[in-house]
Amino acid sequence: MYGEARSEGMQKTRNRFKKFKGHVIANKANILLWGTFFVFVLFVYHFLSDGDFSFLLTLGGIACCFAVVTLTFKILTQKSASGISVKTLELYAMVFFFRLCSILVYEGYLPFDKSGDWLYQSVEGMALLVSIVNVGLVLGPYYTSYSSHLDSFGYYKKVPHALGIIWIVVPCLLLAILIHPSLNGNFMTDVAWTFSCYLETFAMVPQLYLFTQKKSSNTVVEDFTSHFVFALGCGRFLHFIFWLSSYHELNDTYAASEDSYINAAGYAGYMVVAFQFLQMCLMMNFIYHYLKSAATGAPMELPTHLSNV
Repeated sequence: MYGEARSEGMQKTRNRFKKFKGHVIANKANILLWGTFFVFVLFVYHFLSDGDFSFLLTLGGIACCFAVVTLTFKILTQKSASGISVKTLELYAMVFFFRLCSILVYEGYLPFDKSGDWLYQSVEGMALLVSIVNVGLVLGPYYTSYSSHLDSFGYYKKVPHALGIIWIVVPCLLLAILIHPSLNGNFMTDVAWTFSCYLETFAMVPQLYLFTQKKSSNTVVEDFTSHFVFALGCGRFLHFIFWLSSYHELNDTYAASEDSYINAAGYAGYMVVAFQFLQMCLMMNFIYHYLKSAATGAPMELPTHLSNV
């Protein structure tokens, strides 16, 4: 009796091992991709930072850069731009550009450790360059595979299809002008940083909207596209954690008392954290299905109803 139970237990163990081995083999490309990312992060943490809490800003930037590089790899290896929203790529290019306008000139929004000397700026600059390359690839050599009819966010009456992002850009810019911190002590660069922060909150919306446009009840999200979205979400989450503990530095009560045109600078920190939390909420459903897919090894599927995204 004991021998039979032991034999049965060993057989179950072997079956589990075979299942795990099959899962690893089936996802070896994904494991290699994320393994490379984590090794790089450990290298940067040990050799290019001081281990300060503010390194979360640099780590978040690395995650975002990794995301756009992953998308480039997907386009070039598959020779296809299917399932990609150009509007999201354009918005992220603007995010990186305006953030660079702030952090290249002043130090107010840089990490406190030595990664803020050059690494953080370099990562943001590379992310901008790769984002522009991605837009060029989708609208250039791989345009025939681009699902332009599905990338329809913002289409409304007389607004041209390609200009749909103005519904995101204009409100974020106006709000950044009205409510922004002043860590740089310069109106233009402070607004630029805040604009990039607000804009990043909604930059993924066109991509998520594209996922909802399939006619089937569920849409399968291609691996590298899902990695792109998830990595950007991780980067934003790291920034959210940092500013959640440091939002008081953004609440410039002195500027609030001095600015005659608006008395809102003292609430800038709350606004920044609120917008970052809002992005977490917008991406929550996607992250759930991504982690579920990673745990089960099944293809990632999203419901195509907008109310579920």
